[in-house]
Amino acid sequence: MEKYEELAPVKAYGKGELARMYYPDCTESWARRLLNSDLRRYPGLIPELRRRGWQPTARLLRKDWVRLIFEAIGPP
Repeated sequence: MEKYEELAPVKAYGKGELARMYYPDCTESWARRLLNSDLRRYPGLIPELRRRGWQPTARLLRKDWVRLIFEAIGPP
């Protein structure tokens, strides 16, 4: 079990759902913008997500993508 599994399980999440976990005090649309900004801040994260099939318009984030996101920016 990964160290962050206690905070947030690594599973498939809707993009809005995951964004709200990171930014619970924001609206879903604003939380998604902030999460997208976070993803762009980490060098190599977007190219690696794309290599694994992620598209910026994806509404559902697969478990393997969530794991990469948690490893880069930390769990919510």
